[in-house]
Amino acid sequence: MRILVIISFFIAIAIMPKFGIAQVEVKISNEIVVGDNNEKFYLHQVNKDETLYSISKAYKVSVEDILKHNDLKDGLKEGQKIKIAVPDAAETTTVLHEEQDTIAPEGYVYHRVEKGETLYRIMFNYQVKLEDLEKCNPGLTSNIAPGQLILIPTKEKRIAVQAALKYDSLTTYKLKKRDNYYRLEKKFKLNQQQLEQLNPQLKTLGIQKGMEINVPYLKETKVIPEFAPIQLDSVKPKEFYDNPEEVKYSQCKPIVYNRHIYKIGFLIPLYANLDKEIRVENDYLIKKSNEYKSFRFVEFLQGAMLAIDSLEKLGFKAEVFVWDTQAKESQIDSIVQLEDFKQLDLLIGPFYSKNVKRVRTAASLNHIKLVDLFSSSFIATDSLTDHFILKPNEQSNYNALVKYIGDSIPNYRISIIHQSRDKELARLSKLKKALYANYSGIDTNMIFVYDYKNGGMSKLMSELSATSDNIIFNLVDDEARVSNFLRQLNLKKKDISIIVMAQDKHWSKYKTLELDYLSALRYTCAIDYHVNYSDSTSVIPFDQKFYNTNKRIPGKLGYVGYDLAWYFGSALYSYGTNFSTCFNQINIEGMHSNFIFTEIREGVYRNKAVRVIQYDNYQKIRKN
Repeated sequence: MRILVIISFFIAIAIMPKFGIAQVEVKISNEIVVGDNNEKFYLHQVNKDETLYSISKAYKVSVEDILKHNDLKDGLKEGQKIKIAVPDAAETTTVLHEEQDTIAPEGYVYHRVEKGETLYRIMFNYQVKLEDLEKCNPGLTSNIAPGQLILIPTKEKRIAVQAALKYDSLTTYKLKKRDNYYRLEKKFKLNQQQLEQLNPQLKTLGIQKGMEINVPYLKETKVIPEFAPIQLDSVKPKEFYDNPEEVKYSQCKPIVYNRHIYKIGFLIPLYANLDKEIRVENDYLIKKSNEYKSFRFVEFLQGAMLAIDSLEKLGFKAEVFVWDTQAKESQIDSIVQLEDFKQLDLLIGPFYSKNVKRVRTAASLNHIKLVDLFSSSFIATDSLTDHFILKPNEQSNYNALVKYIGDSIPNYRISIIHQSRDKELARLSKLKKALYANYSGIDTNMIFVYDYKNGGMSKLMSELSATSDNIIFNLVDDEARVSNFLRQLNLKKKDISIIVMAQDKHWSKYKTLELDYLSALRYTCAIDYHVNYSDSTSVIPFDQKFYNTNKRIPGKLGYVGYDLAWYFGSALYSYGTNFSTCFNQINIEGMHSNFIFTEIREGVYRNKAVRVIQYDNYQKIRKN
């Protein structure tokens, strides 16, 4: 145990200097060398705590450009000398030409994609349909990247296109010196409103000699058609769509060869300020590792880094930043002001729900995708960037239990018992919502509700079925009554089939529940964490790898860290920063839980995947 503690300690300390909070000022080198092709390079000596990102920012070049000219497979090392390309006048000229190329054709505007933007948000902000964008931008998909230019037709241009459909055919007419709206009306049988509808430039520029406008072919008619305004179809907020499939903006296509370097940040309370507790002179003062606050979340980071390392071997590229929050609000407020933080693509953390709101605000302002680990309920009504809530809510747990009943138990009688407390009635409402949903497939005639206070316990016992599986949901929030309830049911199990169901987050806090009863009554619950330690395909290999790397066996947070980093890293690698539009195609099952994210508000996603666990012969067996 003593060796384990010391090793864990040095792992934590080794990480902190590399990813610490302090910003390192990178000094630009004066030493210039000439390459084989007469290219000029700064020769930069890497100093302590410098990162690829901080160096690239100082020299105003991309990280990709540094990697192109240097072999950095083993990462940066203090004292190492690397080459930084010196920009020349030709590059500056190229940039100027690129800026000139962004001048859009008449009737169109260019939109430069900002970090964190999705194709849907652009469609909604400009109120332009996907089919119009695809016509102007061949090959456009939802995998858009920061800096990308998207050509967007103006509202007037789209109205002109619709107006042209009213006429059999159009031709161009070059305006003459004496032309005015009266003469044009006499000649083409169109009034001013109709001409401006077909030719929006007339509104802004007026009639000018030499201007070409669209007009119908001349016809033998003396009647001017009645003017009819054109209403364009609107792009609605997502919550207005009855069918979520209507909001699919374009087919999600995986990125074939993704060479982008993603910036991933971790906000973790590592408590580096408490290292004096660990540095003891007497071996007898060394405590168990779980007694040190500093070690509480280290294994989460260790698991996450193993996942990122595995992804890098597949071609994924990431620059990782780890900040020690020390669980202090002041520390977090300082971190979110750092330039490194503002450049992140993905942020995992913080680990305490009380700090999520302040971090979410900063993440939203900088379009950083935020992974919220442990909040039990969402904070925002909407978000300017993607906010992913990992922890499923109580409704998801009930939905999973009801689905298990509908899928696996053909002959049942469902009993629900409560004692009319506000919390219990709230749970009853959620359970009923799951049971009575149209898609549940539950026979509602087989649902019976009992009130503990009004003789419900005795009535429930007397009405148990001898021919069906008795599924009993106990919503009572009272440890003594729950324990007594299990004892009485255990006496009945010899004659009838009983399956007890409850929320594990409530029952797990009870310390007096007999394991014998739970096993005999096939206690079934929905839980967001369960690891099958006998799984030889993923769990056992991970345990071995974790131990070989960290000289300790992984605990709960080790599995969570690996699963999270693997899921979101894979999503970035496959679909880029707009992976949230492709969730239906990301099918990754974690070791501790699944991930099924559903949008509950604009930009706010909650994981609805839970595992149904049943106690059977003193073992926890996964049932879904």
